[in-house]
Amino acid sequence: MKIEQVKTEIENRRNDGIESIGFIGGEPTLHPKLAEMIALARDKGFKRIALCTNGSRLADPALLDRFIEAGVTRVAFSIHSHRASIEDGITQRKGSFDEKIRAIHNLTQASNQGRLPDGFSLNSVLHRKILAHLEDFVIFFKKIGVVDIRFNFIKPEHQAVGSRKWVPSFKETSPRVLELITLNEAKYGLHLTFADFPLCRLPWQVLSNANLMQRYVGENLDLVTEVTLYRPQNIGGTKRFNWKTQRTTYLKCLLPVCEHCSLRTKCEGVWKAYLDIYGAKEFEDGPALAEACAVEI
Repeated sequence: MKIEQVKTEIENRRNDGIESIGFIGGEPTLHPKLAEMIALARDKGFKRIALCTNGSRLADPALLDRFIEAGVTRVAFSIHSHRASIEDGITQRKGSFDEKIRAIHNLTQASNQGRLPDGFSLNSVLHRKILAHLEDFVIFFKKIGVVDIRFNFIKPEHQAVGSRKWVPSFKETSPRVLELITLNEAKYGLHLTFADFPLCRLPWQVLSNANLMQRYVGENLDLVTEVTLYRPQNIGGTKRFNWKTQRTTYLKCLLPVCEHCSLRTKCEGVWKAYLDIYGAKEFEDGPALAEACAVEI
């Protein structure tokens, strides 16, 4: 995308009264003029400027400094394992994990110095290869200074389409989520959230506790997100959409049984591609569970 397009988008959205902007991807740090784009947003008056990145290039502290000095106030960092073999396997690039760990050290230092006022968080896909090791994941990253972790339940796409090798069932996942929340409450004290779970597939101990629901369900803490996606004209050109609407309209669905669920207006439903793997049977008790837990969220 050309910086002239970005400048126009920044100006138009700021004129709409929006004060928060994020640069996502692909991988935004590969754009040669990213720092200039960030500075444009800062100079136009955006107060919260986020960068969503795979993090590898931020292993260079000088590049991170450049982005922060340009105006970045928050970084969301994608990493999907605390083990080099798994991370490098997912990224398909040897050494990726080590680069990311160096970048995390740089980011935690910057955050501790108050240079990222809107925070630094890890964004991880919750997939089968880390399901049995969630506590190890948390311990590993807490030791190097991370205080904010979000687990997004895997969306079955690309190599995960139709794959139980990558996609666990909610029946398998829910006990691990409860275990980690219990440990976090008892001793870790992290800002820990989980997203892309149908609400009735959360542990009932969480579903019945309004305080835990507010703190641990990622969607409850998300900003309203309007996306501008730049693409060449020959593959559709620029597209604008609301990210929640995109998820709930095209990528997720509610099931017929959900019509009777008291949480139906608050729940985004389930990834459609998940149903291709496991079907809908495990959701049959959803309305009864929601009714039994019945909390205001």
